[in-house]
Amino acid sequence: MRLYGFHTLQDVANSRITGSLIEAVNTAIAEAVREHNRQMDALMALFVERTTEYKRRFAQVGAVRLQPIDEAGRARPVKPGGFYDVAWPLQMAGAAWGADFVTRAKMTVSDAERATSMMLEGDFRWMRDHVLAALFDNTPWTFTDPLFGDLTIQPLANGDSVTYQISGGGDAPSTDNHYLAQAEAISDTDDPFEEIYEELREHPENSGEIVALIPTNLKAAVQGLDAFRPARDPNLQPGSATDVLIGDLGVQLPGRLIGYHTARVWIAEWPSLPDNYLLALATGGMRALRMREDPEPELQGFNLVARRDDHPFYESQYVRRAGFGAWNRVGALAYRIGDASYAPPAAYDAPLP
Repeated sequence: MRLYGFHTLQDVANSRITGSLIEAVNTAIAEAVREHNRQMDALMALFVERTTEYKRRFAQVGAVRLQPIDEAGRARPVKPGGFYDVAWPLQMAGAAWGADFVTRAKMTVSDAERATSMMLEGDFRWMRDHVLAALFDNTPWTFTDPLFGDLTIQPLANGDSVTYQISGGGDAPSTDNHYLAQAEAISDTDDPFEEIYEELREHPENSGEIVALIPTNLKAAVQGLDAFRPARDPNLQPGSATDVLIGDLGVQLPGRLIGYHTARVWIAEWPSLPDNYLLALATGGMRALRMREDPEPELQGFNLVARRDDHPFYESQYVRRAGFGAWNRVGALAYRIGDASYAPPAAYDAPLP
């Protein structure tokens, strides 16, 4: 058995679901869904904060200097300033599995596990695609909320009129663009990771480590960089003349950590990313995105909402209600390789259905 919840039913995998197995399988399905939601929350935590709000003003960090005073003086209070408005959609998608009375009678525990696994995989793909669209698409779009009207869903910093503070820079904030591109292939002379590090580190909203998630088609070029240090293989003992990566990132990633760039960027391969597009983000500070959910707990997560028993057909209906948009607009960046100008991947042009 592959799914959590079904692991206790391994010895009856090929048994028909009758008698006491009906309750056991229903319990296994509920446990599998709960564990799926827990794992989705852990995975999304790298990109996303959860919220039940539909709109919010992001308060920025301002730059100030101490005021000169003498022994009888006191500083004048300074009011924090700097903000921009962001909002989030709330979309709905569902999955179902069912049977007619014949296939239901013949259904085994293994069949039920496969059907459950298919639904959970569908939820994972829907969530992943909507997160990637929120990160890759560089233009705002309008979501018409049935309660709150038209909401402008913002991307990451895209060179618009919003200004951002720079750590150690000038007192005045400036515009920024976190959708970058280079026409040349990745090489020692065209290495994007120093720029990636500086672009994310310059903002006081960001902290922790810098991580770059790369698609499989860029893996060989990145591993060929002189500045790349591979993650240590526990099955191999490196030679004495080889630099060895001994650090540990300590956060859950959606791909596999493959190494470290001496520009102080951790690198992970994520095969789900489209060719020639990478994502980078800071592991600390406010997340780049927020995921909006309903305030009612029973509407949060991926859950069973109804069963249908209408002979000869039987169904179980599952629903996800969520929506994604930018929060900390300088908390991540997208980078396109092989083109001098940025454009989002065709499959991630928000809004997605």
